[in-house]
Amino acid sequence: MESRQKAEIDRFAELAKVGAEQAAVAFTQLVGRTIRSERPIVVQDEGGTGSGSQGDNDSEGSTGVFFELDGCVDALVGILFPGAASETLVRCIVGIESGELAPEVVESALMEVGNILASHVASAIADSMKSRLLPSIPTLAMESAEEAFGSFIRDAVGHDALRIESAISDETGALRGRLVLVPTQLLWRSPNPSNSERRDV
Repeated sequence: MESRQKAEIDRFAELAKVGAEQAAVAFTQLVGRTIRSERPIVVQDEGGTGSGSQGDNDSEGSTGVFFELDGCVDALVGILFPGAASETLVRCIVGIESGELAPEVVESALMEVGNILASHVASAIADSMKSRLLPSIPTLAMESAEEAFGSFIRDAVGHDALRIESAISDETGALRGRLVLVPTQLLWRSPNPSNSERRDV
């Protein structure tokens, strides 16, 4: 890998790390449980599916919020929750431990979480760069979020998007998700990316 490519990937990986750490702090405050973020990994998938390190196992019933960053960084951000974790999250937010959750309750809770996490991620990245950065109004996916995020990526970047992912979870894994940062403007493009090529950063 050329030094320029590596430097650019490392830059975005550090931004993803900063954003995920702040998302974990905000998540902790929302649910009253300690949430931690993991070291980012780089995923390049020429299929542009949007499913990353957990996508194959957790896509069923997944939810998520997606937004664009406007300012010092050109990127998309997705915060994705697998189905079971999404329900646990909503119940923590609304204080309903059992019984059916009305769709409007789920939508309202997830949008609240999305707005809060989007704001914290953007603020953390902006502070690290000592510049201005604002998130767009989040797009909410109430189901099949992995596929929806893949479409969101393809529309903005194409089929060979680079994704930098950081998992966030509590100690038990009952509350978990991942933050995905997708640069929309790179100084380079890998001419022949392998399908779902991954590496730690």
